[in-house]
Amino acid sequence: MQDLFAAFVAWFELFRNPPYSGILITAVSLSVTLISNLATKRLTDTRRLKRYQIEIKQYQDMQKQAKKNQDEKLAKKVRRRKAYIDRIQRETLGARCKPSLAFLIPFMMIFYLLSGFYTGGGVQHIVAVIPFNVQYVMPWMIYLMGEPTGAGFGLYFFWFYMLVGFGVGQILQRAMGISMT
Repeated sequence: MQDLFAAFVAWFELFRNPPYSGILITAVSLSVTLISNLATKRLTDTRRLKRYQIEIKQYQDMQKQAKKNQDEKLAKKVRRRKAYIDRIQRETLGARCKPSLAFLIPFMMIFYLLSGFYTGGGVQHIVAVIPFNVQYVMPWMIYLMGEPTGAGFGLYFFWFYMLVGFGVGQILQRAMGISMT
């Protein structure tokens, strides 16, 4: 049994360094984002939220127009709709947050475990190398977000996870039809 466990640990050590660390983090981020988006799609009425977003946008445009043109009649209409718009904004925010709150603790645990795996003895490990020398353009990034390497700029876990998570998240939201933009 110990040999099996030792073999598993040795195999898992492959994922501590690039390129396999980047693959593992991308797969985990993709999974977390997919689960979150599926929950959002399942637990929220996206058609209603999109309709609300259109109404809120129209209200904001009317508000800008009333201020710009000093139109008192339009300003009065804006004031009458304010309570309704505030209510649907709260409802939209609540509907968008419910799925996130349901999965917050499990996602935080996954992030914590991965963060610990890519940090050894208080030292962060490079998990992915982007093929650009960004340290020349933005020298403040060195040792905050990563370190220069021979192949480019090596990113630490947190920053690579965020980069992949936000990038993949936006693509998946649009593909699944739950993007509010």
